[in-house]
Amino acid sequence: MTMSLQRLTVGVLFTLSHVWAHSWVEQLSIVAPNASYVGEHGYARSFVDKGMPGFDQNANLWTVPPLENQPPFLRPGDLLCHPSQRTLTPLPDFPRLKASPGGILALRYAENGHSTIPGGGKGLPGKPERGGTVFVFGTSAAREDETLSNTLQWTAYGRGGDGRGTFLTAQNFDDGRCYQLGNGAALANLRRERFPNPIPDSVAVGRPFTLYWVWQWPTAPGQDPSFPRGKDEYYVSCMDVGIVQEVASVAPSRTLAQQDPMSTAVSDFRSCTALTTDPLALSSSSNFGVCTTGCSAAAPASSLPPPARLRMAHF
Repeated sequence: MTMSLQRLTVGVLFTLSHVWAHSWVEQLSIVAPNASYVGEHGYARSFVDKGMPGFDQNANLWTVPPLENQPPFLRPGDLLCHPSQRTLTPLPDFPRLKASPGGILALRYAENGHSTIPGGGKGLPGKPERGGTVFVFGTSAAREDETLSNTLQWTAYGRGGDGRGTFLTAQNFDDGRCYQLGNGAALANLRRERFPNPIPDSVAVGRPFTLYWVWQWPTAPGQDPSFPRGKDEYYVSCMDVGIVQEVASVAPSRTLAQQDPMSTAVSDFRSCTALTTDPLALSSSSNFGVCTTGCSAAAPASSLPPPARLRMAHF
């Protein structure tokens, strides 16, 4: 069964375990109408469980632009996906999620102190409010040489960039519910009590459908003396969803070594807002930073359709 991209339901999720670094998608889960998680979990391409001995965060972490880009601004050729995530081949131990058209799914990630620990990402000079923005894009025509500058131009109407994909949703990285299990911060403990159901996000279209999770966390010009002209900074996870007619309601057979214990999404998971809904608004391509040579070109704002107005989910 297939469905149009406009019917796709998408949101974004918050939480998980323990690594003082930046973030990536840890796990995908289906959310039932009653907010419970159902069926098997799914994982990003070439996922590595951070709870296993000898874990190297660089196995999952992908920063764009790469650190060698100086000045630190996005360039047209900067690839979207981690080198291990550029093909659609799933791993036996960490398979892709299976979902039905129109279903709701959670993209579960760790805040890693960015939302609850001062200096861990909170209150840093030049950084956007609420930890920046998580954007989700989708395509049924994924390419190994996908670039971030092209993907950021995709619109809710399937236009922009090369026209192969769609902008699905935007959500604040920190929606006030986000916390990290075990980080010890008083704010994290408070949020764990107030927001005990920390997760969800959504689904789509017959045959493998690719989702790109893009966290935008730039530095504004004139705020940080280390980056006087500002800085582009993105973290990306690439994953595929296998679309099936019906999702089996079974207990998950594969979980993480540090599995998030929550088994439901928050009750109002169908609502969400983001301070920024334009993926180009806080990038050097729109003069948020000052990049003078070799930067990513973007369409003028006036030529871009408005951002997606699909159902979104808070967790």
